[in-house]
Amino acid sequence: MTARRLGYVVLGVTIFWTAGYVVVYLVRWEWQRALMSGVLLLIALVVGIAAAGARRLARIERRLGEPRAEPEVPRGRYAEPGGEPPRFRWLEGDDSYRVFIPVLLGAGIVVSALAALVERAAGAFGRDAGVPRSLAPPSGGVLAGAPEPGPPDGRDGRVRAIVLGVAGALFAGFAVFQLAELTQDRPDDPVRAPASMLVIEADTRGDTGAAAVDPLVDRLWEYCRGSTRPYVEGGGAVPLGGRRYALVVRPALGEHALRRMLGCLQDGLVDRARFRVISVRPG
Repeated sequence: MTARRLGYVVLGVTIFWTAGYVVVYLVRWEWQRALMSGVLLLIALVVGIAAAGARRLARIERRLGEPRAEPEVPRGRYAEPGGEPPRFRWLEGDDSYRVFIPVLLGAGIVVSALAALVERAAGAFGRDAGVPRSLAPPSGGVLAGAPEPGPPDGRDGRVRAIVLGVAGALFAGFAVFQLAELTQDRPDDPVRAPASMLVIEADTRGDTGAAAVDPLVDRLWEYCRGSTRPYVEGGGAVPLGGRRYALVVRPALGEHALRRMLGCLQDGLVDRARFRVISVRPG
């Protein structure tokens, strides 16, 4: 039981963090990392659904495998093979009971008739004499002075469910709106600076087939210059020494274009290469 609970805890943490990183990478415009986190989130959800289904099936199998209680067999003279109990057992008794039932029914009819006559007579005399003051209903009615009745049962639960549903819908709409604001491609206002400069640090992991890091940086620049709208027309990569490079972008990037460029550089889609943005200057 402890191992199962630990597995569910690890699965829940995995789902929470992968979903969070999907949102973070989308905001940063790091599409490859967002796709990877999305795949991990999908795998975690499939594993969770499979675990819940397997647990449900095991519960059903356990119930089906439990021994069922045998039905009680009636004892007595009706328990013999072919014996069928009568519908009215009192008919199988002594003959005295057969006489008692009609007498009882007849007495009930007579008593009911007498009660009807008494009710008729009381109603006739009561209209003439009037209702006594002690038996008259109060002026405000029988329920005068009683507290107001509260809401019917279940009304509070429905109101609470409606309030929670509206709050959840508003929160979801706000989250979707904010995510759209951060990830939508929108035009930027003109920037006064003639160019923007991004300083990056390049590093390799393993054998890349290149004698230096310069070709990897050039490949990254050619890929990321098309990630902005409009495309970057001028500029290039300038080595600064110590595996650092300055990416000069002309014209200067606005807020949204700079966000897309940073996301592309951080993703680093070059095989066995790693890039890190050190600083950004508008001109």
